[in-house]
Amino acid sequence: MANFVGLKCARDAGLGHEVREQGVRDREPVALYASEEAHVVIRRAADMLGLGASAVRAIAIDRQQRMRPDALAAAIRADLDAGVRPLAVCATAGTTTTGSIDPLPAIAELALEHELWLHIDAAYGGAIVLSDELRGLLAGVEHADSLAIDPHKWLYTSQSAGCVLLRDFGALSRSFHSDASFIWLDEAVRHGVDFAMHGPQFSRGFAALKVWVSLLAHGRAAYGRRIAHDVALARYLGGLVEDHPDFELMCEPRLSICCFRYRPAGWEGSEDDLDRVNERLMTAIMADGRVYCSNAVIDGRFGLRACIVNFRTEAEDVERLLAVAAELAQLEQQRGVV
Repeated sequence: MANFVGLKCARDAGLGHEVREQGVRDREPVALYASEEAHVVIRRAADMLGLGASAVRAIAIDRQQRMRPDALAAAIRADLDAGVRPLAVCATAGTTTTGSIDPLPAIAELALEHELWLHIDAAYGGAIVLSDELRGLLAGVEHADSLAIDPHKWLYTSQSAGCVLLRDFGALSRSFHSDASFIWLDEAVRHGVDFAMHGPQFSRGFAALKVWVSLLAHGRAAYGRRIAHDVALARYLGGLVEDHPDFELMCEPRLSICCFRYRPAGWEGSEDDLDRVNERLMTAIMADGRVYCSNAVIDGRFGLRACIVNFRTEAEDVERLLAVAAELAQLEQQRGVV
């Protein structure tokens, strides 16, 4: 929802606020730009905004899974030449699969050059701004017109808590304000911010309370230390993987994400077979219940993904993950599956 709100403001600012009344039918085609690693909700937002998911251009990534500015520039130019109107760029600060951060300064420069709305999906990675050690990784984020962050990810808040930040707070009311006779109030009795006029929900719970109270209770410094500790744990897991003869890293750990896969010593099978082995291993880990990891697909290859965003996670937990994965892989091998 945070990404949707930001892109709704981008659509209305770019196409003119009369689009709220007239819709997007019979208008010139428009394009949004996001990397191949952008979260699927960017395409979903384009769908819900009436632009169509195909309006989102999947921009090529580099070897670190970051959007390539040269590919972005080429895509914008191709759309301009084809009579398609570039509308907004959606950069990612902490991709879902690997935790990569797009080159924000270069992307912001292109957005400024072409007068595009710059939205940054920092749902996962935005929390590192609280860490003195890690904040520099978000250089360029200050150029965003809108930014999404999910406190229920790396701020350790219970589901659900999404947040959108706008450079121009008034963009929210311009995109969502609605008048109705049954909500009339005399100016003399109005006070505060009417959030029903600043987002898609008319009635809404106080989701911000748990975030606010948590920040009050622990403070920025405590959050910063814990977030940096999670990053250190991902690097520690990466080191354990490199030292294990039967596992390999799929890429260097980024933020608090470590992606790796089982590759038994002496493996002589195909890459496709190795993908299937790791698919079965991930299923076995989930069914076992002692530890948990999700999956990653990097350069077309399937592996295991550990994303550390729980303040209770410690070194022994990541050690256990690799130990359990090795144990279950050995069992699969004994059964003749591997």
